[in-house]
Amino acid sequence: MEEELKSFVKVWVLAITSLCYSYYIAAKIPKGFLRLLSLLPVISLFLFLPMNLSSHSYILATSIFLSWYANFKLLLFSFDHGPLSPPPPQLLHFISIASLPIKIKRYPPQDKPQTSFLGTIILAIKVAITIMLFEAYNYGKHLNTNIVLALFPIQFFFETECLYAVFQIPPKFFFGFELEPQFNEPLLANSLQDFWGRRWNLMSSDVLRLLVYNPFRPISKRIIGDRWKSLPAILVTFFVSGLMHELIYYHLTHLPPTWEATCFFVMHGICVDVEIVMKKKKVILIGRKWQFLNVISRLLVLGFLLVTARWILFAPLLRNGIYEKAYIEYSMAVNFAKGVLHLY
Repeated sequence: MEEELKSFVKVWVLAITSLCYSYYIAAKIPKGFLRLLSLLPVISLFLFLPMNLSSHSYILATSIFLSWYANFKLLLFSFDHGPLSPPPPQLLHFISIASLPIKIKRYPPQDKPQTSFLGTIILAIKVAITIMLFEAYNYGKHLNTNIVLALFPIQFFFETECLYAVFQIPPKFFFGFELEPQFNEPLLANSLQDFWGRRWNLMSSDVLRLLVYNPFRPISKRIIGDRWKSLPAILVTFFVSGLMHELIYYHLTHLPPTWEATCFFVMHGICVDVEIVMKKKKVILIGRKWQFLNVISRLLVLGFLLVTARWILFAPLLRNGIYEKAYIEYSMAVNFAKGVLHLY
């Protein structure tokens, strides 16, 4: 555990050093191809850094934050787009924005940010649920295997939201940033478009929209016209998201991609396109033809997400025992905390 922590520190020291280069040198190069060329060594390095780790938690954080988010932000920065443009006045701000899943709120001068007490309570409940789901694995021998595995997508949804909230604490505390929430009650989504575009993991949505969706829309418009230009752009965006998940899985398992994650996201991209076509065609269920009641639509969306995530998206992780490794690491962390706090 100690050696793995040292490796994790070394990886992130190297990453921070690379971001210092990006801030002090690459940022001074004119935007466009030359700046992109100067950033390619950093982008390439970030793709391989997670391979130096063995802990599931460290790999997951490094792969998502550096190989995906930081690289996408640097690609956008090459052309003066995205959250890193214009460069923040301070180096530490640049590093935080580049390497963490955060988006700074931009308030009008007269507005004052307010902390949501209810939001804090809801997050605490989600943390408690996540812990209970982890603890449920203690009783895996006494439960049906399918029940235990069915809990994995639910636990993953809550765990991801809680971890992102934790990573927002340092920039809030040290720099006084007011940050956009990265999740907007995703389990209340009443459509897949609502879930993926406005509720789940908004950092991923932002970088994918800026780097893939927005540039591809004009191409779509020239091919199929203005009305349906979003459909191919959405499908390509989901495809790229699938490729990034394949990269994360490769970092976790060190095995060749099975393309199940890509199939999952392409399938959901097709479903989102179908939803958009139905809305534009004004197809309505219940009432006239095609409109669902809110509660029913939410249950259907949640059910579809959980079933497809369990059997397609998470299949490679479950097949290779990643959830078991995650639980072992969780148990080690809990035991370590108990030892520090003298709670036996």
